[in-house]
Amino acid sequence: MQKHKSRAKGFALFLGMMLMASGLLAQQRNISGTVKDVSGEPIIGASVLVKGTNSGVITNIDGEYNLSVPGSATTLTVRYVGKTPKDVAITGNVIHVVLEDDQKVLDEVVVIGYGTARRRDLTGSVTSIQGKTIAQIPVTGTAQAMAGRMAGVQVTSTDGSPDAEILVRVRGGGSITGDNSPLYIVDGFPASNINDISPSDIQSIDVLKDASSTAIYGSQGANGVVIVTTKQAQGGKTKVSYNGFVQTKRLSKRLEVLDPFEYALLNYEYGALGGEDGIKSYEKTFGVFEDIDLYKYMRAHDWQQDMFGSDVVSQQQNISLTGGTDKTKFSLSSTFNKDGGLMTGNDYTRFTTNFKLDHELYKNLKATFNLRLGDTKVNGSGSSGGLYKIRTTQAVTSPAVKGLSEMIVVDPALMTEDEYEQWQRSNMSLTEQAQQYWKRRNDRTFNFIGGLDWKIIKSLVYRIEGGYEYGFGEVKNYWGENTTNASYVDGKPLVDWTKTNSNKLRLANTLTYMQTFAGDHSINVLAGQELISNTANNTYIYATGYSPDLTPEKIFANLALGGASKDIRSTVSIPNNLLSFFGRAVYNYKERYLLSATFRADGSSRFAPGNQWGYFPSVAAAWRIVEEPFMKNTKDWISNLKLRYSYGEAGNNKIGGGQFQKMYSIQSTKTYGLGDIQNNYWATSNTQLPNKDLRWETSVTQNIGLDFGFFDEKLSGTFELYQNTNKDLLLEIPIVAPGYRTTFRNIGQTTNKGIELSLNSVFAQRKNFSLYGNFNIGFNKSNVDKLADGITLQEYASGWAGTDLKGYYDYQVKVGEPVGLIYGWVNDGYYKTTDFTFDPASNKYTLIQGVPSIGMLGGRIGTRPGTAKFKDLSGPNGEPDGVVNDFDRTVIGRTAPKFLGGFGLNGTVYDFDFTMLFNFVYGNQVYNANKIASAQQYRTSNPNMLAFMRQNNRYTYLNNETGEIVYDLETLAQMNEGANAKEYWSPFSFGNAVAVPMSWAIEDGSFLRFQNLTVGYTVPKMLSNRIGMDQLRVYATVNNLWILTRYTGYDPEVSTAVRGSSTSGLTPGVDYSSYPKSLSWTFGLNLTF
Repeated sequence: MQKHKSRAKGFALFLGMMLMASGLLAQQRNISGTVKDVSGEPIIGASVLVKGTNSGVITNIDGEYNLSVPGSATTLTVRYVGKTPKDVAITGNVIHVVLEDDQKVLDEVVVIGYGTARRRDLTGSVTSIQGKTIAQIPVTGTAQAMAGRMAGVQVTSTDGSPDAEILVRVRGGGSITGDNSPLYIVDGFPASNINDISPSDIQSIDVLKDASSTAIYGSQGANGVVIVTTKQAQGGKTKVSYNGFVQTKRLSKRLEVLDPFEYALLNYEYGALGGEDGIKSYEKTFGVFEDIDLYKYMRAHDWQQDMFGSDVVSQQQNISLTGGTDKTKFSLSSTFNKDGGLMTGNDYTRFTTNFKLDHELYKNLKATFNLRLGDTKVNGSGSSGGLYKIRTTQAVTSPAVKGLSEMIVVDPALMTEDEYEQWQRSNMSLTEQAQQYWKRRNDRTFNFIGGLDWKIIKSLVYRIEGGYEYGFGEVKNYWGENTTNASYVDGKPLVDWTKTNSNKLRLANTLTYMQTFAGDHSINVLAGQELISNTANNTYIYATGYSPDLTPEKIFANLALGGASKDIRSTVSIPNNLLSFFGRAVYNYKERYLLSATFRADGSSRFAPGNQWGYFPSVAAAWRIVEEPFMKNTKDWISNLKLRYSYGEAGNNKIGGGQFQKMYSIQSTKTYGLGDIQNNYWATSNTQLPNKDLRWETSVTQNIGLDFGFFDEKLSGTFELYQNTNKDLLLEIPIVAPGYRTTFRNIGQTTNKGIELSLNSVFAQRKNFSLYGNFNIGFNKSNVDKLADGITLQEYASGWAGTDLKGYYDYQVKVGEPVGLIYGWVNDGYYKTTDFTFDPASNKYTLIQGVPSIGMLGGRIGTRPGTAKFKDLSGPNGEPDGVVNDFDRTVIGRTAPKFLGGFGLNGTVYDFDFTMLFNFVYGNQVYNANKIASAQQYRTSNPNMLAFMRQNNRYTYLNNETGEIVYDLETLAQMNEGANAKEYWSPFSFGNAVAVPMSWAIEDGSFLRFQNLTVGYTVPKMLSNRIGMDQLRVYATVNNLWILTRYTGYDPEVSTAVRGSSTSGLTPGVDYSSYPKSLSWTFGLNLTF
């Protein structure tokens, strides 16, 4: 009996355990499904969690998951980096989830000085562009990727040449004669420019705009900081990516010139005004006047086609590899770029390599390594920048026809050697002339950065980072026997050769402490030290007397082949050293209240002892209003609202080395044999008077910002108000002292005030269709508050016409006005017949009393009806005096824009994607010096002119029926005034070597440009995987598609001041012989294996 009871108890226990297990099993259930993005592609590694628990799984390579959940679970939470988290109700055993892109960017990591921060935690003014945005539109230069995308950041190309200088200005810049370029930081290392960085390598570009952000960089951050971060090393399976494109381009705009008949008519009138000798000169070239109608049927030579060629092909190829293990990660990227120039013989080739390696030495010790190489070659002398280069204006002023020489067969065998050489020169095409100006430029850079990160404790990290950059540059110039240079010496080819070697060293130590207290309080404290040292040396060689039979390559291989003089100069620069100590503290309370403070001390070798140290503090505060309890009920439509204020100071020491010391260099101006340097001697290297009292230029910035977002960031943006004051400006001023012309002093003050607005919107975001928009605009008003004591204005010369320019100085810096004032005479049409009396006996015109006279034009025809007239605005006593002279010059143009910005759209339609970008500038004026040089006989015999100078549009003295010059006032009035009034004066008003800066040449530079349009197609992943590819995308892009502007030149976005000039920032907006921009079509391919 007892035995049966024991069996019964055992059976009951077993039954109870089975029932309990069944109950437990009944409480669990399996959920499976997939996680995909809006395009239907599976998301690998997404986390799928039971909401409110840590229980979950991640998706596999196909985006699939399988999860066991409690029977009481009602919701799953699905998350993935870069996607909006999603809560999904458990309504069955199979649940498929689609995650949308996260457009909020509140948690986007932004690179700031010596660290990173979440965008939601920023207290300063920072604008960013991500690598994926840059990749949407193919560009060859990093600065080009910034154009029109960032509020308050102006990116201007000086012209359209392959190696055109790109000017970047953050909030206008505040210095006058100093460099207004921002500080460029590439992966933590200061860089002179960012165009040597391949756009394919970029992970992000962050621009620090206010002093609370830039003060951590102290002396280097006064004009803003542009931080470029290249793509990081990544672990995991090795991936190979390819991005390449081919581009074809052509001249985007042609200028209309006089046709052959109008050209011949113009030259006949010029000859006839010179009397019998002038007519003989005309007939020698064009034939007799009676045959002038023949030119109506002649075809003009297209010099613009000759100079700028037909369609040009460019290309860019990039290949990158990433991969590694959990402890060792790497990335390697190489880019080859060849940009064909519109001018024959001009092109640009660049090769860059970027290698990154991260290795975890120990659990708390990590090493980073970065190697960057660059090699740039530029062929061709371009089109502007000096007397001795072929100019694009020649494409306008070169003869439409060559007259009789085109109708006569010439036999060179019947010519003497001198006659043949002269005939060759007169019949050279612009392409052949350009080949006489041979130039090669080569720049190489080697950059190495290494660092160690030691996590001392969980919240304390020490980093030591060192870097070295070597730069080599050389420029070779060759001038052939048919150039102006050769004619100035012995008529034989000559060369010059400049070599530069530079070295930069950087060592930085930082200690970062991050801690959260009591859940609501967090601090981030940074302390650091940095040392930067720059050295350079330069060698210049000038040699003449080479045989025309020697190619430039042979000459530069052996300079001893020259038979005349040589000159060699060597310069070793004074080391430019900077020692810095800095710190930053950030306090965050409840993600609601943010405070930050920064301090930096910089010691610079560019100043004399006693003035070497500068101290730059900043403070900032931010209030995330959206986190306040009283905003709880608004979160359905207000997703972000943050108010910011910042105050800070930054410095500027961007002047040449040795300004407080007298500088000498080794020079030789005597002939010497190869290896003979006995004639070297020491000479002063400049004419600047040293100044030991120079000290730091300081920029003081105040900024108020409002960050906002509505409807879950469907509409988001930033509004900024700022004021920047630059004081103790480092100005170069003229002086009167034996042996010296200028000196640097701390004088003057400028102010920039402005408003900026950035908007981002999500118009649609669905599986097969998405549409996003962006818009930014910046208003900036600059003012020169003061200059030196007792000085209210300073004049500067653009130099486009050298000493030919009347008045010479054509720009002003004036107290109470912005920088960039164009200075000259105001046009007043042309003199009318009613302004004169006429003596038929002598053919002499006399101005009526009260009509102002002009004695500065120097034209062949003197002052008569039809010559250009200018306003008499002032005189020695400040009142009009009846004479137009230097007293009548005034401000005739303002180059600073009132506002600028850009907007764009991008989106997807099924597997297609598109991006379009517009940029605009409004309110600036351009100094169209091309128009001056192309509407008169400036420095050219028998020049052609722009089409508006055709006879029915300009004042003329020629009777077309008789071929005679008309002098009497009544007939001239019938021909040119009243019902037959002409728009323009006679082009013969000006002398051959006279250029007048006048209001007529100042044009509205405002424009709206359709900058880029890209359309791409991504092959569905299911298909690309079948051929072993993770991604396959093809795309096409049109650049510079369309522009709306009133500007009559090639392009209003231009500034052709002499590159490297210390005053080029004071003479912006000049358009003289600019290299025109192109219209281009690009076809590209993206592959990932």
